[in-house]
Amino acid sequence: MATDAETTTDRRPTGTRRRTIPLSGTLAVVMAGLVALTTIDVLAVFWFMTAGTTRDLLARTAQLGLDSVQARIGDRFTPVEDQLAFLSRQIASGQVDPADGAVLDRLMTGALAGTPQVRVLSLTAPDGTIRGVTQGPHGVFAFTDKIHTDQERREIEEARRRDESVWGPVYFVPAESMRTSVANLSRPVQAGGRFAGVLRATITVDALSDHLRTIAEGNPGTTPFILYGRDRVLAHPAMAAQRPALSPEHPLPRLDKVGDPFLAALWAEGEAETVGEAGLEARVVRLGDDGRVILTRTIPNFDPAPLIVGVEVPVAVLDKPDDDLLRAGLAGLAVLAIAILAAIAVSRAIARPVGAMAREVRAVGSLDFASLRPLPGSLFSELNDQARAYNTMLTGLRWLETYVPKSLVRRLLRSGGAVPSAERMVTVMFTDIVDFTAAAERMPAAEVAAMLNAHFDLLGHCVEAEGGTIDKFIGDCVMAFWGAPDDQPDHADRALRAARAIAAAITADNAARRGRGLAPLRLRIGIHSGPVVAGNIGMSGRSGYTIVGDAVNLGNRLEQQGKAVAPADETVVLASGETVALAAGDRSDLRPLGPHAVPGRQTEIDIFRLEAP
Repeated sequence: MATDAETTTDRRPTGTRRRTIPLSGTLAVVMAGLVALTTIDVLAVFWFMTAGTTRDLLARTAQLGLDSVQARIGDRFTPVEDQLAFLSRQIASGQVDPADGAVLDRLMTGALAGTPQVRVLSLTAPDGTIRGVTQGPHGVFAFTDKIHTDQERREIEEARRRDESVWGPVYFVPAESMRTSVANLSRPVQAGGRFAGVLRATITVDALSDHLRTIAEGNPGTTPFILYGRDRVLAHPAMAAQRPALSPEHPLPRLDKVGDPFLAALWAEGEAETVGEAGLEARVVRLGDDGRVILTRTIPNFDPAPLIVGVEVPVAVLDKPDDDLLRAGLAGLAVLAIAILAAIAVSRAIARPVGAMAREVRAVGSLDFASLRPLPGSLFSELNDQARAYNTMLTGLRWLETYVPKSLVRRLLRSGGAVPSAERMVTVMFTDIVDFTAAAERMPAAEVAAMLNAHFDLLGHCVEAEGGTIDKFIGDCVMAFWGAPDDQPDHADRALRAARAIAAAITADNAARRGRGLAPLRLRIGIHSGPVVAGNIGMSGRSGYTIVGDAVNLGNRLEQQGKAVAPADETVVLASGETVALAAGDRSDLRPLGPHAVPGRQTEIDIFRLEAP
């Protein structure tokens, strides 16, 4: 495993360059000098030069593999939390009446289409009535029920006392339709300033285990797992292949009941070795002639027990057999005895895969995952192990590509990765589809998801073309901003140009929709400029670069003001006087609408409408 000394990075000042010597020429000179050494000296030098570096690289690769597995596991939880937050806002804003069962069923059915990992989505009213939808092998069905167990009552009461989503304990559901263990995410809902109930999303351990089996099949030789505390298994690929016997008394199996002998012996191996960053631990578990390196990381803030995410990899990946080292050393001596020309040929054979690895690593550093290619094998065992470890990692990187905000990450990389929270002057934009809920009610869930994906793709290209950052997708809404993390003095002009491009794109898209016999989409856009706090905001271990402040709220209020300005127009773009005052470009298409009162502001603000081309 890597030590602190081995993982120390070069801290040269920015702008200075390290002088390098071509590897092929260097190796030729070194090999010529080694002819005078004895066999023992050569083997000692060879071990010193290769063993530590190779094990360090493989340890880093294994750590990156665990990071990839953890990110893909997190992809099963984060969308569920975002989905409940969206549903809560729909009810709190009055767009959905929790007492209207038909509308609520359609909204939750559409939400299930975007979170296939959720088995049941429901709303428990204050009187204990449950209304929800469930999906299974035969489709999605609506249902009504009442609270039956003390466990459910405790979860509902616990969620009611909180202002955010909370994961409840894992328990067994004996109903014939499920007969498995589940974990519930609960979120309280307010409507009209009063408690309206608790939204709950149910994920089964079967679905989590099936997801881990998919990860394992895409990364041969690795076994990911999730522990619930130290003594229970929440998910494991083996639990998807053969379901363990679960019961109300034992909702989750012990480590020795899932058919993985290495996992069963995990805590019996004494003290763990810390690898790289704090929180990542490594243990070597050997059973007979076989062995595994097990990497684990504890994820806090899951009650009542923390989650422990881990991955097993064969110990052979990190072990270098002595006979391979001896053969490589003797082969090196034989090559050295032939001639300097043969040495040059060998050095080039080593330089090529190292150069290929360097190119691939640069592509990873620039987030250019599309250009990544598997590395071929090599005659040299260290480089061959390196290629195999990299190729195993490649599958996870390509899945991760879908969820990485690459444009924002590239800008943060250019800034050296230091993103302290600071006050910035930015321009924020909010967009919203008019009557989306009503339109979604008349469409199948799959069509709703396809329509939103196409719409977000259209808006995203317009925002990114002007150097903007898409902060988040909120249901059918988009929040974007300019002026952070990069310093963009013309952030107001960029936002206005993006709004013009969006309006033109919506017009063209609506013409195409009419040609296909579809109803056009109507869009409201609000733009405001002002000071915000920008930086990494979130919980420890999981945060996102975003902005907060009154300017964000006012941008959202301007988007909503479009309802009153032009309720029937296809596109309504409203900009505040602050944005218009900062704009240095063409303002001929900005029509003043005068001062208007907006919710949350004691004073009126000047509003301008961006006229459609």
